[in-house]
Amino acid sequence: MTKRMSGRAGGFSLIELLVAMTLGLFLMAGIGSVFIATGEANRSNENLSRLQEAARTAFSMMARDIREAGINDCGRIDRVMNVLGAGGGPPPQWATWNNGVAGFDAGVAAPGLTSGAGFGERVATEDALNIMKGASKGVSVVATLSPGGGQPASMQVTDESPFEPGDIAIVCDFTQATIFQITNTNEAGGDERVVHNASGGESPGNCTMGLGWVVPRICSPAGRPYNYGPNSTILKFESMYWYIGNNGRADSGGTSLFRMQLQNTGGVPAMVPQEVMEGVSGLQFQFLVDGAADYVDAAAVADWKQVLAVQIGLIFSGVAQERSAAGASERVQRSYFNVVTLRNRVS
Repeated sequence: MTKRMSGRAGGFSLIELLVAMTLGLFLMAGIGSVFIATGEANRSNENLSRLQEAARTAFSMMARDIREAGINDCGRIDRVMNVLGAGGGPPPQWATWNNGVAGFDAGVAAPGLTSGAGFGERVATEDALNIMKGASKGVSVVATLSPGGGQPASMQVTDESPFEPGDIAIVCDFTQATIFQITNTNEAGGDERVVHNASGGESPGNCTMGLGWVVPRICSPAGRPYNYGPNSTILKFESMYWYIGNNGRADSGGTSLFRMQLQNTGGVPAMVPQEVMEGVSGLQFQFLVDGAADYVDAAAVADWKQVLAVQIGLIFSGVAQERSAAGASERVQRSYFNVVTLRNRVS
């Protein structure tokens, strides 16, 4: 006789399998959620780090220009003669001396800086700042061989001249300074010479051969002679604007921080815009005036010679986008501030 063995079948029941699968799905969903959240956090931190690095770079570049505003090598000079402008016409807007610094509030036109939608044109709803100064390195004058008065001013310098015909330069001593256009450079008897003459077709040209300071300025051919003696300094004249301009790229927010600066191209000086940092959407300047307790907007500055420091406010709208709590895609936006002191204004 054959005996039949009885017993329960081994393994998991259908219900147990369903429960296990459900728990597994919950676990995978949790892991996926953590992974996605970690990725979003990493991207957010990376975007924030990029914004902070961009802010440091932008502030560093702007601070250098602002600190050097004015005629550094000769100290703080009030007597500045500008002989630019052939035929007695006014000097170009980018060289009309502004005592080193001038600000323009949002909506206020800045001379020589076009507002519009074109590349490099100013966004009119943001502030702008104009800086004028001598270059960081100049050459010393050994002698003025012909100090004007019917003759072109020819100045012998100590080192090999860094200048080219057409450059805008500023020569100064501790009495006065003169902004002029170099018409020629030459070497005679081993001496390097920088020549200034009345307009001979240059642009913008010089209205007189005299370099002496006088108010109102004299634009006759002879002008007012002045002898810049030994230890006077000649520097390249630098003029620049800092502003928010259009970059034509919607994927990066459409705006960038721009620096428009004076360049000599083929003997013709002109202001040329340069894109410095994309993703910058806001810019504000405020100014500390000597004797004041707080920073004020440009409209409240009565005398730009009294400005001691500039407060810069930048709004960065990151180029990269991330998702908000509502699930929408948006740019990271941060505001940064920095204060820069004008070197020539603080004793």
